[in-house]
Amino acid sequence: MSDFSAVRVFFSRYGEFAALLGGLSLVLFFLTLVAIPLIIVSIPADYFIRDPGSLADRRHPVLRAAVFVIKNSLGAVFLLAGFIMLFIPGQGLLTIMIGLMLMNFPGKRRLELKLIRNPRIREAVNWIRVKAKRSSLELPE
Repeated sequence: MSDFSAVRVFFSRYGEFAALLGGLSLVLFFLTLVAIPLIIVSIPADYFIRDPGSLADRRHPVLRAAVFVIKNSLGAVFLLAGFIMLFIPGQGLLTIMIGLMLMNFPGKRRLELKLIRNPRIREAVNWIRVKAKRSSLELPE
């Protein structure tokens, strides 16, 4: 059986699934082209050097709970999309980083700093911020 006939057999059996994955890949790719730069530009330049709980402590408890649920749900969606984009076209590592930044979990700060200290990620994030006329992210020593 030649390689071409194996592909033909695969698409005859799983054509709908392959089309669904291809469509999902295309949607995620274009969605991240818009969403990721908007989120990166909205990160305060001092995000990594300020106290992480300073704003949340001043909110009403009901609002704090609602924001917690929404942020963590959105973060989980970005994390899953980023993981998928590691295997299909897209900005997987940046999407994973944004998903982690939205979620709350033990060790989050340490993981965020490890990711943003990666030269490739830091350069990509700061390049997007400079293009939007925002200052680069400040990192602790």
